[in-house]
Amino acid sequence: MMRLKMFCGLALLAIIFASCNNRTAEYIKYSGPTQGTMFNITYRSDTNYNSEIDHLLKAFCRSLSNYDSTSLISRINRNETNSLDSLTEEFFTVSKEVWKNTDGFFDVSVAPIVNAWGFGWVRHEKHIPDKAEIDRLLQHVGFGKVDIVNGKIIKHDPDVQIITNAIAQGMSVDYISDFLKSKGVTDFVVEIGGEIYCSGKNPNGEKWKIGIDKPIEGSGYGNRKEQTVIRLSVMAVNTSGNYRKFLEEGEKKYGHSINPLTGYPAENEMISATVVYPDCIRADAYATAFMVMGAERAMQIVESINGMEAYFIIREGEETKTVESSGFKRFYE
Repeated sequence: MMRLKMFCGLALLAIIFASCNNRTAEYIKYSGPTQGTMFNITYRSDTNYNSEIDHLLKAFCRSLSNYDSTSLISRINRNETNSLDSLTEEFFTVSKEVWKNTDGFFDVSVAPIVNAWGFGWVRHEKHIPDKAEIDRLLQHVGFGKVDIVNGKIIKHDPDVQIITNAIAQGMSVDYISDFLKSKGVTDFVVEIGGEIYCSGKNPNGEKWKIGIDKPIEGSGYGNRKEQTVIRLSVMAVNTSGNYRKFLEEGEKKYGHSINPLTGYPAENEMISATVVYPDCIRADAYATAFMVMGAERAMQIVESINGMEAYFIIREGEETKTVESSGFKRFYE
């Protein structure tokens, strides 16, 4: 279920296109490092909010970064506190919601398994865990072992560990987007590690153009190609994929999308899952779950959720094909 993101690791870079014309002076572009990846924010405003954005991103990491040993989530994992702030409470609330809606295929308590495979925050040489190790760790996995009561987390098993990678970057996109909206900013795009929220118009006065990556094994910032381009406004988009981060043993490759029900990397036809939804936290979470579930079951969930659309790239024999939800075509317009 979990994908590596170096905190919330990079599963996709959706490329943002904004041509320049005489309106670009009204847009502020701001980029920098955060959460082990990069953020790119473009917003139209007479006021520069870059320092406030920096402050918000740092505050977010203090709550939800597994890679910061002093963060609130790290202290929760060490059972040093069970008190939640507003960010961690939202994280757990949405995580529980998606866990229920996906029958456990999305599960942030899979941390011990993800770390065992070398895809988490615990640094060690990647190796293939044996069955005994996985069976032992699975005893402490299952979001049913966690409850949120009156702003506190109740862990019914003290060895439960929480990994934030699957939705924290999407959540941080919403966090910054909500801040910009609160300041009256209506034309903007926020991208953090490939998770994106778009609002209003780009400098050309058009919807924002977002490129969905072609799944090229091992591709990075310098050699990405686009599978297709969509246009968005007042929508979030997230893509999860298994073609960049994997573990090899001999001729066998293990993707980093871990099935929390089995403890092993998912093996199905899914290559990448792109989800479009009104908020980025859920787009992020469902894209992660869909990589584990497989295309047919995932698309049934997509069609059952109001406002959600999806675009899957799947294997079919030696070839690849695309599968779209019923309303996805409107994003090409």
